[in-house]
Amino acid sequence: MLRYIVFSLVLGLGACQMYSKPKFNMQQRRAMQVRSFDTSYKNVFNAFKSVLQDEGYIIKNLDFEGGMVLAEKENAGGTSAFAASLMGRDNYVTGKGFSVSVSFDEITENNIETRMTLQSMTRMSRGGMSGTEVVEPTIYKTIYDRVRVEIQRRTAQGKS
Repeated sequence: MLRYIVFSLVLGLGACQMYSKPKFNMQQRRAMQVRSFDTSYKNVFNAFKSVLQDEGYIIKNLDFEGGMVLAEKENAGGTSAFAASLMGRDNYVTGKGFSVSVSFDEITENNIETRMTLQSMTRMSRGGMSGTEVVEPTIYKTIYDRVRVEIQRRTAQGKS
């Protein structure tokens, strides 16, 4: 019986380890979040702005001189005030969404380095908000791929 219990515990812990999300070290996160573009600063900045708007993000702050774009996107979710009162809760989730920040660094005239950070946001009824960094390589890759396409489109139209 003891062998069965020990075997079950070891198997259970191994399964949890196997299915847990991978942890990313600093270099792996940087590789996921940072990209360089061989075009003008203006072209990269405007491409990011266009892609984020196309994806449904609302631009909260644009700082061309400082090299920063901040955007948010609300998702459906949360609890209505009526439903929360029925459940007896006074502080409840009112909305969920995502926040994106992109910083731009002009290495040379036509070499722009960007760093994008994504957060999953939760808004509370009492005005509080919490965020969790999104560490999912496919999401970063998808956005960066769309930015590259937008840069090519803008270049082909002579907007670079």
